[in-house]
Amino acid sequence: MDFGIGIATASDSWKLAQRAEELGFTHAWFFDTQMITGDCFVAMAAAALKTSRIRLGTGVLVPSNRIAAVTANAFATLNGLAPGRIDFGIGTGFSARRAMGLNAVKLADMEEYIRVVYGLLSHETVETPIEGKRRKIRFLNPEVGLINTKDPIPLHISAYGPRSQALTAKLSAGWKSFISDVPGAMGALESMQQSWKAAGRSAGDLYGHCLDLRLCAGRGRADRQPSRDGASRAARCRAVAPGG
Repeated sequence: MDFGIGIATASDSWKLAQRAEELGFTHAWFFDTQMITGDCFVAMAAAALKTSRIRLGTGVLVPSNRIAAVTANAFATLNGLAPGRIDFGIGTGFSARRAMGLNAVKLADMEEYIRVVYGLLSHETVETPIEGKRRKIRFLNPEVGLINTKDPIPLHISAYGPRSQALTAKLSAGWKSFISDVPGAMGALESMQQSWKAAGRSAGDLYGHCLDLRLCAGRGRADRQPSRDGASRAARCRAVAPGG
């Protein structure tokens, strides 16, 4: 099991990421809530320069905060600072959008957003609506080395309901979910396992991120069956006191 930390993004969040790395944490997830916290990409860039092992990810990015081309460029730029240590976490933006009086992004729009981001990272020419018109876009000179599109950037989707879990399985993405108690966590895990199986995915390929907002977040394999005491043997979150 791997353990990560969720960070309420600030200009000095690199200090938390650096300390988390020293303590053996494997992931640092930066909030993308523009009316509440700092900018995730600015903070991740600083953390990339101050760390060497810990993975850095958006936890989670909100599609409507920036167009897909800008997001793809930001991830590729971060990937140059921390090659192979960048993760793309994405969700429909409940908190970030509600803070502006908006509802969550539609799943279909989020899926399209993901398609464009990864199409650009794969050096494809993608067609996408921009300012009311469908336009064909691509990175013009990735070979120059200004950005890093060579090292993979894994996808992780925040998914609570059956439709978002089905999308996670369809895209073979990592699964992120908040937990508050063991029964709720096990119910969510079993639901995700069912969606994964229905999509024809191998059970061993499912990775889950259990996010406990009290203190920390844990990440581990989510292919195992729940144990008799109600806790998953492979994907469960345990609280870790700050600094230890």
